[in-house]
Amino acid sequence: MSLGWGLRGYIGGGFLGAMIPGTMIALVLCLLLGREEDAGYIAAFGAIGIGFGGQETYGQTVGLSFLPETYAWAILGFAIKGAVWGLLGGAVMAIAFSARRDISVAMGLMVAATWTGWKLLNEPKLIYFSNRLDRPRAELWFGLFLGALALLAWLSRTGVGRLPLRFALWGGLGGGIGFASGAALQVWGRGVDPHFAVGWWKMMEFTFGACLGAAFAFCAWRHRDELAPRPSNFTFPPSWIESAAAALAAIAFTIVLPPLIPSRLPQTIAGACLLALLPYWRKLSWHAAITATYCAFAIDLQRNRPEYAATGMWIFIVVTTALVALLVARHARVQIMFLLLVVTSTGMALLKQFLPPWPERQQAATQLVFVALALLAAAAIRSMPKQRTA
Repeated sequence: MSLGWGLRGYIGGGFLGAMIPGTMIALVLCLLLGREEDAGYIAAFGAIGIGFGGQETYGQTVGLSFLPETYAWAILGFAIKGAVWGLLGGAVMAIAFSARRDISVAMGLMVAATWTGWKLLNEPKLIYFSNRLDRPRAELWFGLFLGALALLAWLSRTGVGRLPLRFALWGGLGGGIGFASGAALQVWGRGVDPHFAVGWWKMMEFTFGACLGAAFAFCAWRHRDELAPRPSNFTFPPSWIESAAAALAAIAFTIVLPPLIPSRLPQTIAGACLLALLPYWRKLSWHAAITATYCAFAIDLQRNRPEYAATGMWIFIVVTTALVALLVARHARVQIMFLLLVVTSTGMALLKQFLPPWPERQQAATQLVFVALALLAAAAIRSMPKQRTA
């Protein structure tokens, strides 16, 4: 998850970029728990669940952390925002481990509570961790917090709230510690070595991802008996037509639909609709986790390299996304899908950095860290024995 978060800050950002570490941690947990049969379903909930927190803004909070008079307030803001990110992400991801019934009511309540929290506290800036005086940002952390509480309350009422609550609490702890300590590390590091090759902002991201991933892993280990594989009649691969439809639907819900929603929380609305659909269209899951995530960071490359002809870049996006969708349709297994995401995301980061003409400022050290973490993750995944599922 440290690798995924570092890549999120380089080839994505926002809701879509946060799907990278969300998918990665879900797939790793599935492999360790032997949840091969429903891994795509769990990965989709992990991607969207962690993605929800990507709507938070924290760039100006970073700026406040460098001022002595606002340092403590900014670090508190990071702790709260990180905790909310992990709380909601953990709750949503854990739904896929335990809930097999309709979750549309839970998603509806989450969206309504998120809007209410944003309207009551975030929009009027009653508790605010950005810069009120210079282009103030629209925060959403309290809305996401209230959305997580509403989701957990409904799941508890329906009898499937135990695991989501555990993952939410551990995610909140890991996210709060990780984001606050990463932000503090960035302030300290810039004072000690402002020209550090990797960059202290990137170290903040690596730290956040590592702590949040460790918290989810520890929670999964503690509850491994409850998370053991269970019988499933879910089958993959689907037909070519169904796979193509699923890939297009996943891209539509995650990439195309949100900009068309006239709301402060378009990704929450679109993501909730997608998650509510998954129990009825399970074969959409792998494409929501892998194909849509790939398409998002391929589009990010096109947006950040305007010197290349738009037509050629869009051909690249369409062709490569189709190839990824084909691999997902034919080879949807945990190890293969994890390696596919690691290779394509790390490769996209290298393309963004080194595709000629080279940008003025190179970040070769950061790319080396990406490659090193990717090789370590790939080696660890390949060395794990395949576990039989029930």
